[in-house]
Amino acid sequence: MNKMKKTLRTFALAALTAAITTGTAFAGDLTVYSTSDVHGSVIGWNYFTAKPADVGLAKVSTVIKTDRAKLTKDDDSLIIDAGDIVQGTPLDTYMVQHPDEWQTHPMFDAFRTIGYDAIVTGNHEYNFGLDYLKKAIKGSTVLAANVIDDKTNKTWAPLKPYTIKTVKIDGEKVRVGIIGEVTPAIPNFEAKSHYAGVHFVDQIPVMQQCIKELQAQGVDLIIGVTHSGVERPGRDSAENQVVNLARTCPELSLLICAHNHVVIDNTKPIKAPDGTVYPDGVINGVPVVESGKDGKFVGKSVLTLKKVDGKWKVQKATTQAVSVKGVADDPAIVKGVDKWHQKTLNYLQGVIGQSTGEFSGYESNHQDSAIVDFVSDVQREVAGTQLSACASFNPSQSIAKGPVTRQEIAGIYIYENYLYGIRITGAELRKYMEFAADHYGVQPDYNYDMIQGVDYTIDTRKPSGHKITKLQYQGKDVKDTDSFTMAINDYRMNGGGGYMAAMGYTGDERPEVVFNSLKQMGDDGQVRSILMKYIQDKGTITPHCDHNWNVIK
Repeated sequence: MNKMKKTLRTFALAALTAAITTGTAFAGDLTVYSTSDVHGSVIGWNYFTAKPADVGLAKVSTVIKTDRAKLTKDDDSLIIDAGDIVQGTPLDTYMVQHPDEWQTHPMFDAFRTIGYDAIVTGNHEYNFGLDYLKKAIKGSTVLAANVIDDKTNKTWAPLKPYTIKTVKIDGEKVRVGIIGEVTPAIPNFEAKSHYAGVHFVDQIPVMQQCIKELQAQGVDLIIGVTHSGVERPGRDSAENQVVNLARTCPELSLLICAHNHVVIDNTKPIKAPDGTVYPDGVINGVPVVESGKDGKFVGKSVLTLKKVDGKWKVQKATTQAVSVKGVADDPAIVKGVDKWHQKTLNYLQGVIGQSTGEFSGYESNHQDSAIVDFVSDVQREVAGTQLSACASFNPSQSIAKGPVTRQEIAGIYIYENYLYGIRITGAELRKYMEFAADHYGVQPDYNYDMIQGVDYTIDTRKPSGHKITKLQYQGKDVKDTDSFTMAINDYRMNGGGGYMAAMGYTGDERPEVVFNSLKQMGDDGQVRSILMKYIQDKGTITPHCDHNWNVIK
């Protein structure tokens, strides 16, 4: 009997040795779950409509838990977020406005509860300054290799360029390098004071250098994570670099992207700026995945691994965006954030004034409306300008007749923007408006600005640069030599959306500033806060639309 057992053990050992030498012994799936642009959505609740919604990390957690339970003993998984975390919902706003009330940020608490392996900063992580960012990310593995300290010329110390995680596939250890980067176009969106002490460099050479370092450390495969998206026409070429990253970094086994708020997987084609179409979302052999925004989807990338000649190889890669629609919230995440959720709800339900009628948000991104006119009129009054530029950020939000709450105003103006007043010429105004006309009816809505203070017509049938067929100020045609003051938000002022470039301002060049709410009003200078204070001061507001613009289609 003992002799038989010894023979069997010898045979098993010989078979295993033969399998290892031939490189066919070990195989399994590494599933990489990913999220991006969650923007403060923790639980399945829409703070702007005060209704349940299919969003948030609590539903993401349920999806991941359910799917992980299906993995076999040969498989393993990782969880990664690609940034834009601490801005986007009133909960985020509450945390910003009450920093002394918390030691750990609820978004990062949720990440830790779910078990995220790596998190990358997005551009919105820099909205509130580096001290706030340091506090929010403390205790988490947060990556952004191309955020460079001005003094050391290395990755800013609170962040890491990459991390190495060890997973087990078929009982064997597999070392996975994860590199994180953020769009270097942040100076186009952000006030310099918010990132004082660091600068942002091009992603491609940094990614290539990190790949070399990880290869030298003997990792088995490398995942790239970038808070930027597929390149888009009319935007700074440095803002979105996914196609070029994949083309220049074929060593990546997977590229997780973000920023553009879209879904990318094997079923969604990618169109490069040069017209090349990648029908299965794979560029130069690199699978690309993006999971929309607000936690509405979970990226699920399955890398089938096999050990060949002593090295792990990706035999197959599939990417999928899994919807959280209809999924229940994970009670552990709900419990962890409940304190802050309740505080946010109480704050939002505060009544700040009365409205004599409804300000409807419906179609406010396609036609002149009382709700956008209201925002622009307040901007003009506060900045002391003749004109105002404003987009409809949330057409699903209205102001109802009767009591006006903070929640309604937060739903109208969902970003933490400050207000500028600038001086421009008639020629620059026309360029600004032609650029806006090119974005009429084009997603995302926040890139289409409507101008208050002039009368104009957009003819969408005309070619680009010739769509503004009427442009008058106080009944007179606007001349190139005319001078105007115009209210805009800091996102536009810092280059966001490409409007500054459209007027001819490049690099650090900007129009003359006649008003700066951040400098003059501090945190109270956020447009949302300005709107709330205006209503509080007035007591009562009345809807009015002047129909100063129209569209010919």
